Amino acid sequence: MESCVVDRAQAEAIALAGGEPARELVLELLDALDGVSSALDEVGGLRERIEELERQVNRTSRNSSVAPSSDRPLTRQQRRQLARERAKRQLERERREARKRGGQPGHEGSSRPPAEPEQLSDAPVECVPGWCGCGHRFTGVEERVGEPVCHQQWDLPVIVPEVREWRRLRLVCPGCGRGVLAELPAGVSVSMFGPRLHAHVAVLAGVCRLSREKIVELVRESYGIEVSTGAVDMMLRRVSRVLHDPWRELHEAIKTAESVHADETTWLCRSDPCWLWTATTALLVCYRIDPRRTQEAAKRLLGEDFGGFVTSDRYVGYHWLDVLQQQLCWAHLVRQLTELSERPGQPGKLGERLLDLAGQVFAVHREHTPTLAAAEHPDHPALIALREQLAPLRERFRALLEQGTRGRHAKTSRFCAGLLEEYPALWTFSEVPGVSPTNNDAERAMRGPVILRRISGGTQSERGNRWIERILSTLETCRRQGRSTSEYLHDAIDASLHSRPIPTLVPG
Repeated sequence: MESCVVDRAQAEAIALAGGEPARELVLELLDALDGVSSALDEVGGLRERIEELERQVNRTSRNSSVAPSSDRPLTRQQRRQLARERAKRQLERERREARKRGGQPGHEGSSRPPAEPEQLSDAPVECVPGWCGCGHRFTGVEERVGEPVCHQQWDLPVIVPEVREWRRLRLVCPGCGRGVLAELPAGVSVSMFGPRLHAHVAVLAGVCRLSREKIVELVRESYGIEVSTGAVDMMLRRVSRVLHDPWRELHEAIKTAESVHADETTWLCRSDPCWLWTATTALLVCYRIDPRRTQEAAKRLLGEDFGGFVTSDRYVGYHWLDVLQQQLCWAHLVRQLTELSERPGQPGKLGERLLDLAGQVFAVHREHTPTLAAAEHPDHPALIALREQLAPLRERFRALLEQGTRGRHAKTSRFCAGLLEEYPALWTFSEVPGVSPTNNDAERAMRGPVILRRISGGTQSERGNRWIERILSTLETCRRQGRSTSEYLHDAIDASLHSRPIPTLVPG
């Protein structure tokens, strides 16, 4: 059918006349409507694509889970604007508080406590005044007034390596005439380096994140001990073997913990992408490197029969757990709501309202934080008060999410529907003692490993992976328990040399 162009009056006349011309006009209008509908669908698809591209371009650490180091550098104008805003806030704060910067009157300063007499390396040196203003020269026999003013100075001693020697005699057996070489005494390693040097090298590598070359340089210049990179690597291998059982005990303790924080970050092994997983409690931290970021990897970390509560960042790898076993991180949720609030139209307004409610949730939790530390059961008065104060916020939050599922913006609707499916997991912290509303504990435990990954570029073998798992777990666990990592490593190495049980990292 050839297309014809008619004005409104002609179209009305044809429609009133009926017959074949009217049928052809209707068919032509239907074809035109189909074209308009297709064009509208295409425009809608392009609009969604543009929104997604703009969202990716505008991703920062403020509205997504990307690291702050990946944020785009600010322009000079933006830096100046931020500086002016900070100065303005500081000025307003000072005006409100009406005080100067620095220590305030009545503030108790802090200083180093004096060393005890038994800590002094030498006998105290008495200093005698020189001359008095009247011309008298002091000799020290004059009358003393009051207590002396003590000045102490801390310094490092000149470190001289301690070298021991065992002479293994070879004696001739009178019975058979053969020469027999003596064995080393029990507890003496066949290595030419002792347990304390092993522990110190392990700390330099795992805690201070020094390379093998830097360790060689430091040990030579500071302690006068010549070592090679191969010797350093061999010492780290020995320490890794010693830490095998303590790490396994940590892993088993995590599987039976009542509440853990879990997180994962990328890792490189021979330049191949892997994942470094961590699970933390108040006193324990366990790291595990896995080639996958899947539910199976999460099960290998926590155990398939894990019965406690897990605080995470909404990653689907933990969804094999019951929703009532999970606590979704509100800090991550705030970043997602920030991104939602930056969308145009109704989705942005919805995001702003949800973001405001999230801020109120944090404020209520901060108000009850001092008393929550004593809560040991769900019916503790502190938890009951927290739940009562959060109840209206929970209802309003749910109502807004349900409103979002009915909106026309597909991405926003899916986001709200997903949160509603996991809605009880947002409030576990108000039901279970000891559960935090954020996953900041695991996030902080990941900072050191991320720095190590950027410095070293990852590991080069499975043996290297096991070393990283064990030394990082030992470091963070000792830190949380207030133990010296160096002393623990020395005790563990010494115990292994004397065939004693290696000290555990699991309290109790």
